[in-house]
Amino acid sequence: MNKMSTVMKTIICNSLQSFWDMADNHFLEGLDVHCVFPVNDAIKDFILAYQQQYKIRSVSFTNAFTQN
Repeated sequence: MNKMSTVMKTIICNSLQSFWDMADNHFLEGLDVHCVFPVNDAIKDFILAYQQQYKIRSVSFTNAFTQN
């Protein structure tokens, strides 16, 4: 009996520059990406707009920098 295991790989991006470097080199294709650098709505929207082009499965953002 064969068991197929699902492995979810999440890449942590520490800066906008590291996100673009990895995306431009196609290192993020098919993977989940979590951005741990501060972003405003414009940067978040910009990254999400390129999610399909770079074939990234999902993109999430830290809320550690959110002010209450």
